[in-house]
Amino acid sequence: MYSGVLAPVDRAAAARFFRVLGDPTRLHILELLEEGELAVGALVAAVGQPQPRVSTHLACLRHCGFVRAERRGKEIVYSLALRGLDRIAEHADSTLEPIAERLATCTRIGPEWV
Repeated sequence: MYSGVLAPVDRAAAARFFRVLGDPTRLHILELLEEGELAVGALVAAVGQPQPRVSTHLACLRHCGFVRAERRGKEIVYSLALRGLDRIAEHADSTLEPIAERLATCTRIGPEWV
């Protein structure tokens, strides 16, 4: 990825990809869906956020292609549409380990990212 061969469009898409992953609530939702499909109510309970906020995050994840939604009666059930996120998370864990303390105390990115 850092080879310098990414076209500007690809670079913009890559930045948006990481921005989607850059929210703790969306990461939590994706981790939960790694275990299997879940209805919105179950996701709300597990994430501990208000339903409108979870729905907003789910709309982002669905629009960007990370998850898919299926209506089942009165419920909407979500499942992962994008595979390989677990490998990205594993690599991120090992990569960020030496700088984890700095990341935890970083104030330069902005409060909207924390």
